[in-house]
Amino acid sequence: MRLLSHIFNTVAPLGIPLAWRQLTRDRRRFSTAIAGVTFGLVLMLYQLGIYTAAKRMAVFPLNALKGELFITSRNYGYFYANRPFSKSILYQSQAFPEVVSVAPVTVDFVQWKNTVDGVDRFIGILAVNPSQNPFIHPELTNQIHLLTNSENVLFDRQSKESDFGKVVAVFQENGDVTSEVEHVRVRVKGLFSMGQTLVATGHIVISDEGLARIHPNRPANMISIGVVTLRPGTNPEEIRHRLTGFLPKDVRVMTVEQFRSEEQDFWISRTMVGYICLAGMLVGMFVGGIMVYQILYTDVADHMREYATLKAMGITDMFLFRIIMTEALILLLVSFLPSMILTGGLFYVARNVSGMPTELAVPELLVAFALAAVFCIFAGLLATRKLKTADPADVY
Repeated sequence: MRLLSHIFNTVAPLGIPLAWRQLTRDRRRFSTAIAGVTFGLVLMLYQLGIYTAAKRMAVFPLNALKGELFITSRNYGYFYANRPFSKSILYQSQAFPEVVSVAPVTVDFVQWKNTVDGVDRFIGILAVNPSQNPFIHPELTNQIHLLTNSENVLFDRQSKESDFGKVVAVFQENGDVTSEVEHVRVRVKGLFSMGQTLVATGHIVISDEGLARIHPNRPANMISIGVVTLRPGTNPEEIRHRLTGFLPKDVRVMTVEQFRSEEQDFWISRTMVGYICLAGMLVGMFVGGIMVYQILYTDVADHMREYATLKAMGITDMFLFRIIMTEALILLLVSFLPSMILTGGLFYVARNVSGMPTELAVPELLVAFALAAVFCIFAGLLATRKLKTADPADVY
């Protein structure tokens, strides 16, 4: 109760909401301030949402795999850019009693013939051995037996329709879709949901025999990723360390957490994605901060005689400082709701146009609110410097 009483007295000294009345005295100026701060907040929220969505998109294919350990080439760049290594290296890991099973996965890009306009466009492909299921994704696990026919493929229903055609709609109507991959006939026999990534707007899953049918000259013993499943209760980090010392030096062994972190780090830290999002957030903070500062500075300048009179009556600078800082926080609180609504609309458009999994999650909202509070407080501190020039002698 004492804390609530202190907050109330700060916001409304003597029961009078001075900060609110000063802000709303000029409705046009107040509306302009809200619009400016809202614009800055929308920039921050949107860039933060894009940043978070990019991190989620980077690991969509990884989330579909079931292993506790992953073996890749030493020259692993990211999921779709990984130098192949020999399948025999993966099978060497079965010498460890803690290893229950292994499964090879080949990742590549192939040309898919759009079922509407006939134009070839690149689509991400995951080639697997149907008898060595590498997936934890239920839809893939339940349909992997369909790949025993080398002509069959599974199609990601979240693939971009404008790139690959009305595959999902036709499949739901007919239960079968015929197309071409690298000018070789394939049949869509099942759908699954994985999601677009930053580099692949669609995915298909095919058998390793199907991949050999499409690329007959591709070495059959070379793979991109080895999925290693361990016995329950086994320490993955311990086995990773032992496998690293056992296997040839031209491969890497990573745990699930390391594999995902490596992928996210590539896109966020080693490409322009993270820097662009950071720059957008800084621009949003700058715009919002400048708008808050201008409004508060103008408000202080307009009330200099009143402030000087209050100081002549014995009111301290701290009392006036609290009024200005309260105005800054009011601008933030009033602007935050419309900024959430506008950002939600932008995220809706982004999801439907680009397939990015953008959403207004609580952690991102808290981060944005904290950053916005920082720029509002900083702008308020700058604006309060003029209070020192409020000399009671100027009143007379």
